[in-house]
Amino acid sequence: VLPTGTGKTVVFAKIIEDRVKAGDRVLILAHRGELLEQASDKLAKVTNLKTATEKAEQTSLGSFYRVVVGSVQTLQREKRLKQFSPDYFDTIVIDEAHHCLSDGYQRVLNYFENARVLGVTATPDRGDMRNLGSYFESLAYEYKLPEAIKSGYLSPIKALTIPLTLDLS
Repeated sequence: VLPTGTGKTVVFAKIIEDRVKAGDRVLILAHRGELLEQASDKLAKVTNLKTATEKAEQTSLGSFYRVVVGSVQTLQREKRLKQFSPDYFDTIVIDEAHHCLSDGYQRVLNYFENARVLGVTATPDRGDMRNLGSYFESLAYEYKLPEAIKSGYLSPIKALTIPLTLDLS
């Protein structure tokens, strides 16, 4: 758990680099195309690892890359999932892991049930009050917002109030 702007993608890029060196095939799973592109770009910049993409008409099958960025919307479809053997991925990284309790994510994670899973998020508390501990075994690391500000990684929060007489009815 790291606040926005403190380098979640860089952290998991280095973890992925270690897993690839150990021989793993890695899936980075996310729910938005921008997150997949960001992960792919950062991975290339930080580790020189290139990625294949599993999204819409793009497929990673037949690629020699050890890392795949994949859309949960695409991979949750049974026809798409069945193109992979259940042991195809050794490690799965979930970007914005607070979404992982949804049915789509669970369909993918249950299919690749023997893969090690790392979830990264800035917001571990879900609006529906479901606990991420019901899926993840432990919280590996948490860097809190006040610590990041105190260490100079993030700007201090400053709030300004403006007196208004506004009727919102």
